[in-house]
Amino acid sequence: MSLINSSKTIFNHLVSEITSVYEENEAKSIVYLLLEHYLNLSRTDVLLDNSVSKSFDFQDIIIRLKMQEPVQYIIGETEFYGRKFKVTPDTLIPRPETEELVQLIINSFRSGSELLSDRNSQSVIGDEDNSFNSSASNSKPLISILDMGTGSGCIAISLACELPNAQVCAYDISEEALKVAKENAKKNSANVNFEKVDILNFPPSSFPLFSIIVSNPPYVMNIEKLKMEQNVLDYEPHLALFVEDSNPLIFYKAITEFAYKNLTTRGLCFVEVNQAFGLETAELFWDQGFRYVEVVKDMFGKDRMVKAIK
Repeated sequence: MSLINSSKTIFNHLVSEITSVYEENEAKSIVYLLLEHYLNLSRTDVLLDNSVSKSFDFQDIIIRLKMQEPVQYIIGETEFYGRKFKVTPDTLIPRPETEELVQLIINSFRSGSELLSDRNSQSVIGDEDNSFNSSASNSKPLISILDMGTGSGCIAISLACELPNAQVCAYDISEEALKVAKENAKKNSANVNFEKVDILNFPPSSFPLFSIIVSNPPYVMNIEKLKMEQNVLDYEPHLALFVEDSNPLIFYKAITEFAYKNLTTRGLCFVEVNQAFGLETAELFWDQGFRYVEVVKDMFGKDRMVKAIK
C-alpha cells in the first residue's frame, strides 16, 4: 500500500479489503482499531479526514484478518473497563459481559450494604455505621478479593484499580497467561498477587479468608462449538473456554466448595455463567449453604452471572 496522506482514503481502502470476510460495521470497527494502534488516528481524525503523518504497510495484517484472526491478537491488546490490556493466544479476549460482572462487584462494594471488612479481625456487613467505599481511609485493606482463573488479569486488575483499598489475589493454571496478567498489572499500575493454582485440584494447604471471590471459568460445552464463530474456535485458548458436555458445571462445583470454605462470614461470590445453566449454577451455591443466591441477567436479558452471599 503506497503512502496516502488522507486518513479517510486509508480507512475506506482497508474496509473494502476485508468486507469480503466481515460485515461492514464490524469491518469499520476493526479498521478504527488498526488506525488508532498503528497510525495514532482517532475516529475523529478519520471523520475530519486529517492528514496522516506516517506510513504503515497493512498488507500482512489484511491477510491475517482475512484468515479471521481476531484483531485484538493482531494488535496485541484490547480495551476492558476503560483500560488497555495485553492479550495473546494464551488468554481469552475479554467480553462486554465480563465488564458487567466487574460492574456488579463494584456496585455492590459502593452500595455499602453488602460487603465485608476485616477491621479488628471481624467480619461485618456494611450498614450506616460500617459502610464500605473506595474512599475510606484505612491503612489496612478493607476487603480481600480473589479472582479464580484470571487469564489476562482483566477482572482482578480492574477491581484493584477501581477499589484501591482492596487486597487482590488472582489464580490461574496457565503460566503463559500469568505472564500476560503480570504485564497487564504493571501496565495499569495495579497491585495484584498472582499465583499458579489449579482450581480443580487445590493443594492441601491453607488459604486465607477472602471477602469476595470472583470467577469467569470455562463454561462453553463442546456441543456448543457448532454455534460459535470460527475465529474463536481457531484462535482463542480452548483451555479457557470449553468443558465436557457430560460435566458442564465442573468448575462451579469446585468454586462453590472453595468459596464456602474460604469466604469470610457474609462474604460474596460472583461468577459468570453459561446462560443455559443459570439456575443450575445457583443451586450449587444453595446446596453449599450460601444464605442468599441471585441469578443476574446481562445487557441482552440472558442469565449471565450468579451472585451469592455466604
